[in-house]
Amino acid sequence: YQVTGYIDLKPALTEEVLDQRILRDLQKFRLKQMSNALSELLPRRLIDVVLKLSDIPAEIPAAELKKAQRIHLRQTIKKLPLTITEARPIEEAIVTAGGISTKEVNSSTMESKIVRGLYLAGEVLDVHAFTGGYNLQAAFSMGRMAALSAAGDKTDA
Repeated sequence: YQVTGYIDLKPALTEEVLDQRILRDLQKFRLKQMSNALSELLPRRLIDVVLKLSDIPAEIPAAELKKAQRIHLRQTIKKLPLTITEARPIEEAIVTAGGISTKEVNSSTMESKIVRGLYLAGEVLDVHAFTGGYNLQAAFSMGRMAALSAAGDKTDA
């Protein structure tokens, strides 16, 4: 199955504020190519991806960007599509360290105590365990709890 999710690359900015920021950067870097004009707005590795998804040639000067292209750029930054086409084999699972503090999460629902309606599970949390399936079991269990809680199902949680 294929699943598409969306990432807001600038969640702290409204579309209007982001548009003003883009306009300011376009003016500041008007002589630079678009691939360089967004260097203060986005991480370097994301710029070419965002431009491609926005149908904006990376080599055009910032001063030549049309209003419709700027709007598409803004929309892409606020709703970057991420399509998952398959999972890697379980044998390739990798354990990471660090993440969101468990003190910031309601352990009975897996809901963030800071962002209401945001449910967290697995390795986005600062939880460690021995490899060999323990981290996977913890992620699966937390994921189930988060899903049931997000769906409002209190009978099976």
